[in-house]
Amino acid sequence: MSTWDPVWLEHHDTDILLTETRMRDVPHIETSSYILGQKTLRFLARGAQNPGTALVYWLGMTEPSSEPSFFDVMQKFGPLMQLVLPDERPGVFVNRGAVHIVQDCGVVKRLVFKDGSSLDVRYDGPCSDLYDR
Repeated sequence: MSTWDPVWLEHHDTDILLTETRMRDVPHIETSSYILGQKTLRFLARGAQNPGTALVYWLGMTEPSSEPSFFDVMQKFGPLMQLVLPDERPGVFVNRGAVHIVQDCGVVKRLVFKDGSSLDVRYDGPCSDLYDR
């Protein structure tokens, strides 16, 4: 064979099918799953326009991220405290581990998060119920 002779390569369809099958088996990684490993949840709220969506508030972030399914987000974060806002709007779901201190203002409590942000909620019980010491 000279250096200019054509070279014939065999094509095996089974190799392609195995590759395609493996590519389909790779799990889809959602944005929220990626974010979970890097940020700490402050609280969740339902979307104003669509109550089936979730607004996810993170420590250190001023704007919430939006997720299409409130139920799915609740499942990812496990047990959260459901609290009512002072104007009695639908409640929020707070991560106790993100609360630094609670300021007692009577029936209204101010949750001060570990990043310095705060959230006022209606709660008639003791402040110690609202954060981990």
